[in-house]
Amino acid sequence: EPITSSTLTEEDVVATIEYLVRLHEGQTTMTVPGGVEVPVETDDIDHFGNRRLRTVGELIQNQIRVGMSRMERVVRERMTTQDVEAITPQ
Repeated sequence: EPITSSTLTEEDVVATIEYLVRLHEGQTTMTVPGGVEVPVETDDIDHFGNRRLRTVGELIQNQIRVGMSRMERVVRERMTTQDVEAITPQ
C-alpha cells in the first residue's frame, strides 16, 4: 500500500513495539494490519551486502571539496584584513 503520511502514526509505534517484542520472543513472522505476513528477523550489519564502496571519483571529489573550502576560508580571511583599494591580482 502506498505511503500517504510522512509522519509516524500511533499504529506505526504500536507495530514497531510489537515487532520488537516478537523479535525478543524468537518468533519468525507477524501479521500486520491488512493480513500481510512480515518476517521478524535481525539485520546483519556486518554483511558486505550492507556495505557501500566509495569510488575513486567520489573520494577525489570529497578531497577537492575540503581543499576548496579551506582555500575559500583563507581568501575570505585575507580579504577582510587588507585594504580593498590596494588589492591587486597576482
